Amino acid sequence: MDDDTGILIFLGVGVLVLIGIIVFGVLSTRRKRAATRRTFTVRQASIGGQPFLESSDLDASDKRQEELFRATYLVGGSLVLAWAGADGDRIEQEVHVSRISRSLRAGWPQAKLGLSVYFREWEGSEFPARFTVKGRDKVASVELDATGVRAVDAAGNLVWSTPWERLLVSNGTDIVLSDGAAKTIRFEPLADELELEEILIKYGTMKQMHF
Repeated sequence: MDDDTGILIFLGVGVLVLIGIIVFGVLSTRRKRAATRRTFTVRQASIGGQPFLESSDLDASDKRQEELFRATYLVGGSLVLAWAGADGDRIEQEVHVSRISRSLRAGWPQAKLGLSVYFREWEGSEFPARFTVKGRDKVASVELDATGVRAVDAAGNLVWSTPWERLLVSNGTDIVLSDGAAKTIRFEPLADELELEEILIKYGTMKQMHF
């Protein structure tokens, strides 16, 4: 076998491998789009006594699983939840889905997506609220009310604000908030005030701004 023949065989094998990879990728994508089986699990959690549901980590590129999740928990639909009350007694109640929110899970380069289901019976029950944070740009605390989010400095002066409908949230090792324009703030909730992150996820819109 001369050198030219060997090179041609090598190139031919390479082309076949490349074709195989492309075909496998196309078939895998088609299977994801046509999937009818849920690959995620769901658990019940709470924010300050407010029950909600959250998914296991999802592949951010797997749109079909998000579609299946949203079809399972239709906004406006109802289901029955059970949880332990403050006195330990079992509470069982019919609740109505008011919103589904997305959040960032895990980290680069395999960031995952989380989905959470919230209920009409607790819409707005978190407000007003104020949380102390470890922030940059002089941010010392974050205030929440029915209209939106305000970040203030140690003296109570306004540093940043945005209404809920414009709030973009990226929850990674810390939290990055954007007003949808050029202005962002970055901070970490204190260890005993972690429900701040959950409230921002609930009422904001996820946008990956960490990497």
